[in-house]
Amino acid sequence: MKAAIFDSFGDTGVVRIADIPRPQISEGELLVRVHAAAVNPKDTFIRKGYLKRYTGETFPMLPGFDYAGEIAAVGSEINDFQVGDLVYGMLDGWQGATCAEFLAIYPDQASTKPETLSFINAAAVPLVSSTALQAFRDEAGLQEGHEVCINGASGGVGSVAVQIAKIMGARVTAVSRAENHEFLHGLGADVCLDYREVDITRSERLFDVFFDVFGNHRFEAIEPILTKEGIWVSTVLQSHVFESVAATQTSRGKKAKLVIVKSSREDLDLIRSWIDAGRLKPIVHSVFPLDQIQAAHAQQETKHTRGKLVISIP
Repeated sequence: MKAAIFDSFGDTGVVRIADIPRPQISEGELLVRVHAAAVNPKDTFIRKGYLKRYTGETFPMLPGFDYAGEIAAVGSEINDFQVGDLVYGMLDGWQGATCAEFLAIYPDQASTKPETLSFINAAAVPLVSSTALQAFRDEAGLQEGHEVCINGASGGVGSVAVQIAKIMGARVTAVSRAENHEFLHGLGADVCLDYREVDITRSERLFDVFFDVFGNHRFEAIEPILTKEGIWVSTVLQSHVFESVAATQTSRGKKAKLVIVKSSREDLDLIRSWIDAGRLKPIVHSVFPLDQIQAAHAQQETKHTRGKLVISIP
């Protein structure tokens, strides 16, 4: 089968398309014929070697954690999926594999694809939507009426985080370039701020939840603009984040949290229900064929992608 792989850590040039064996499934796995995958910052960080303490250094590695496709084979122990089912989902952990024609997965890494979405749009959903949902629900305990600030609101996670926060009843302040403000208001943002014009750490308003998707603020800088039981949630695996989480773990007041997304069929089912009800929509910046995955990684590294980058797999 055709798959994107890389044989060493490095820049976009290390990624190539190769013919590799189709994965063999066990009794408890599914084989998916992948029609679309997606690119996330996680893919570029892994490719550069920034996360090798988690990935290890055994090559080749395959990029890609989101997918949408069709069940091609079912293990003998599986009774809740059948060949031909249309599915979407994400991989846990640090070993990607979705930018390939076929993918072996466990059943909890799959859910029925939203009926209202194409494979391209469905592939843009799982990782970013699950990240936002788990950040707000599990880490921040978001409640109706909370004031939420989303830093990096126009990107993959941010654009769905705005929508999910509104679904959960929050009032949303979105931080992004001014060029994105009309777009973000269209997603439901109540207030939009341009980070080039406004220093959010000096805000006169207080936030119950500060979701630092972009990852350029430390907890110490955000603490003054949190309510007395406010939560700062980060997505980045950096030492200062771990230190802040540990330091505030037993605090009765303000807390620092880290969201590490986990695949959950129940969460994907909930996200699908929001999508099919017209309450949540994926945002796709560009679609690249598999043989242009280097260009997709290069675009991701600009840090100016609106929504998601999707890989189409013929």
